[in-house]
Order: sequence, then C-alpha cells, then structure tokens
Amino acid sequence: MSKASLIRAWAARCATRGAIFATRAAMLAAWAAISAAWAFLQPAGLGAQSGRQGLLSLDDARLFYEIVGEGEPIVVVHGGPGLDHEYLRPGLDALGTHHTLVYYDQRGTGRSAAELVESVIDFDVFVDDVDGLREALGYERVSVLGHSFGALIAMEYARRYPERTRALILMNPVEPGSRYREETARRQAERRPEDVAREMAELRESEAFAARDPATLSRFYRLAFRPVVGSPEVVEQLDLDLSDTTARQGQDVARLLGSSLGTVEWWDRPPAIEAPTLVLHGLHDAAPAEMARELAEAFPMGTLAVLDAGHFPYVEDPRGLVSAVSSFFASLR
Repeated sequence: MSKASLIRAWAARCATRGAIFATRAAMLAAWAAISAAWAFLQPAGLGAQSGRQGLLSLDDARLFYEIVGEGEPIVVVHGGPGLDHEYLRPGLDALGTHHTLVYYDQRGTGRSAAELVESVIDFDVFVDDVDGLREALGYERVSVLGHSFGALIAMEYARRYPERTRALILMNPVEPGSRYREETARRQAERRPEDVAREMAELRESEAFAARDPATLSRFYRLAFRPVVGSPEVVEQLDLDLSDTTARQGQDVARLLGSSLGTVEWWDRPPAIEAPTLVLHGLHDAAPAEMARELAEAFPMGTLAVLDAGHFPYVEDPRGLVSAVSSFFASLR
C-alpha cells in the first residue's frame, strides 16, 4: 500500500472513532437531560427524605432526633401527648426544601428513652429538652414549630428562651386555655358518626386496649382523628402505626405530663412572647377559627394563616402550608 493510501486509511479510522465517541457523548448528554427533566417533574413530597439520625444523652433521658433538609433550623415539636414524631412524616418534610428540620421523639415515646416518673416526665423538662437539642446541635438560635399539643411546649420555649428563638410556628395548636373548650368539644362530637363512636368505645373496653396492643391503639387513634380532618381518607395517609414503645408508654407519658401541667389557662402568656409568630389554622379542624384568630392577635408579632385543611395540613393542604411558612419567613428578612 502506498504512503498516500495509508494516510487515507488512518484518517478514515480516526473519523469513524470520532463519530462513535460523538454518538456516545450525544447519548450521554441526552440521557442526562432526560434524567434532569424527570427529576424536575417529580413531586416535592414523594416519600420521606433520608435524614441524619442521632441520640442525645441527658442526665435522665435519651432523645432520638432526625435531621432533614437544608437552611435555617426549625425544631419540630410533635403533638400528643404520648405520640412520637413519625406521624408528621413524610408530609412535613416539604418544609425541608428551605429549612433544616430537627424532628425528635419526646421522652418516653418512639426511640427516646426515659424513666416514667414525675421528676423525669415533666412539662418544664420537656421545654428544656428543646434547648438541649439546640445546644447539642450547635445552633445559636432556632425557630420552633409545635403541632397540636406540641404548640404549648413551643410557646413556652419562646417565652422562656426569647434570645434563642428566631421565630415561632404554631400549627393547629391546642387552645392555651378554656375559652373555646366547650365549642371545640361540641364540634368534635357532632362530626363523629355513631358507628365510629361505638367502635371507639368497644376498643377502649377491649383486652387488647388494656394490654396496650400497638395495632389496637393505632386503630383507636385513626378513629379519634376523623372529626378533626376534612375527609376520613386523610387519616389513612398518616403514619399512625404506633411503635411498641409509644403504644406501651404513651398513655403514661400523657398522664404524667397532664399532672405536671395542671389546669392550662395561658391566655395571658402570648403578649409576653416577642418572637415573630405564625399561627396556622385548618378550616376543617375541630377548634373554631375564632380561637386561632384570637391567639394570633394576642402575640405582639402574630400572623394568622388559614388553610384548606383540618388538623394535619401537611397532608391535606401541603402547598398552602409551604406557601404560608415561606411567606412568613420572607417577611422576617
């Protein structure tokens, strides 16, 4: 073969290899674009985010915590009393797009551990646990979000530790007093069908309930929450499959906390709380809208957001919840 022929053959091979590499690069680029587009199209709340987990060891307890998301820290105080944080997930993880969410199980429930005695299961101690988490995780200041009964803990934290509280979010809070207690109880009773009330009574009298069987107590909670949501199907979307610890000890935790709290008449406390406060209320919740409005107005820097939801807005109106919280923090900048 002549020298010219060799050069032409070598050039042809290079061109062929270049075409192959170009084709592969184009395919990879196309696949990357498709993958990116697919990821963009996925709903934000698709499944629970994986979080960093840990145990905070205190003198008289161990607190399990889980950290999700990125951004300014929000310590999430779950309700109950006597539940753990699992019922808030994965729905509330949607707030983790712009915030670091610190979930934890209160003493005696979930994966936290504590002796079930009055000195350990005490409301003031539960408030101090929030600050223990803040300090252990290295945050100078935190926002605190309390759901349902957890709103009382969050509110007291903001009152007791004003210099460490960035903002306060009360999501479907229980009333800090008794002004609306009868109306709330009446609305709840009116929304509870007779067959649901009958099944709850039967469960309460059963041997399995007395033995604190997790499946039986989980069923009881699902029935109990029906009057506080817009649709019964919402309850099935909540993670109410109680752990053995929560089922076995939750009622004792509730009893001891109730004993340490006594009668709650705290309508005089919000005016002393300086932190910017967002009160989130669901239109379909048992608590009347007037209670939420009066509560928001009682805080010097209070704001009310009413959502198309019941007691669990992170499942019933997640877009409205994220929008309200985002707008609230935007107003603080």
